[in-house]
Amino acid sequence: MSVVKNSVEKQHHVKKRVPGVSDAASKRSAKLTETLLKKKHVVRPRKAHLTAFSRIVSGELLAGFAAVKSIREGYPAHILKSASSFFDVPDARIQSIAQVPATTASRLEKKQANIDPAATERIYRMGTVTRMAIDVFENQDAAIKWMCQPNRTLGGVAPLDLMDTEPGAVSVRQVLNAIETGGVA
Repeated sequence: MSVVKNSVEKQHHVKKRVPGVSDAASKRSAKLTETLLKKKHVVRPRKAHLTAFSRIVSGELLAGFAAVKSIREGYPAHILKSASSFFDVPDARIQSIAQVPATTASRLEKKQANIDPAATERIYRMGTVTRMAIDVFENQDAAIKWMCQPNRTLGGVAPLDLMDTEPGAVSVRQVLNAIETGGVA
């Protein structure tokens, strides 16, 4: 972890301007990284514009009634691209899981509108289960790889692809619990 901390500290000393990312967003991302470094595990956004989905994964955004309120309001449509970049998968895969057609996602993103509460809940579920995987594997990259690859215990389906339903997410959580407690998964 000290290697990660040292590299993050070095990043803070070098001011890089990322196109399309405001200074405020950069500061929020830096603050999130610092906060997470203090915790046991580190959630690093893969690219500067990923803060939207990374904030869900980090658990920084929501808990309890705040989560309910946020889901009811809907997340901004750009979170779909943020999630696909986070997992390094095609946009179509995340859109399929969230059940948001590509044309709708594009239209909402152009209008800077929110996705509906049902799609928002699927994205929220994806983030919280990913957070659990990071906690279990103690490594973000290993957790992402595990989430994206087919799993025999889950009938040959990738855990990520089960996030479209709560029963699917329950199955993934059960496998993660088995891994964490030394079971086979």
